[in-house]
Amino acid sequence: MRPFRLLLEHPAYWSLNRRSVTRAFALGLLIAFVPIPVHFLLATLLALALRLNVPAAIFGTFLANPLTMVPMYMGAYYVGCNLLGITGRNIAFQMNWDWLLTALVPIWKPFLLGCLVLGTATAVCGYIVLGGIWHLSLVLKYHERKGAANAKAALKSEK
Repeated sequence: MRPFRLLLEHPAYWSLNRRSVTRAFALGLLIAFVPIPVHFLLATLLALALRLNVPAAIFGTFLANPLTMVPMYMGAYYVGCNLLGITGRNIAFQMNWDWLLTALVPIWKPFLLGCLVLGTATAVCGYIVLGGIWHLSLVLKYHERKGAANAKAALKSEK
């Protein structure tokens, strides 16, 4: 890790500000729909290139895990078929190279289109929701501090 020390020490990669974290989380959600097995590596490289929060980008990719991957990709295929106006095929998924080379060829267009559409929609929704939650927490903390200051001022004025 020593050769990468200067690269990884940049404060943008670790700062906890709303702009960097929400964008990085949205990037991670988008990458979660990319049908490759190394989501976290791609998210890390893109977060470094875009100077975004690296842990937030990696956290966003955890949407794609062994429990959610099959429904995500089946949904992407269904959305892609509907957008292209074609009928979907029944897919008997097998985890081997032979299946990838034979069964994936006729379905790759609707599958990748669906991944792009669902990934983009999920990223936008994640950006908006996380940004809204972050803003709401700041507003609540502000009102809490303001209420505490008003209560303190009221106690002082009573004395």
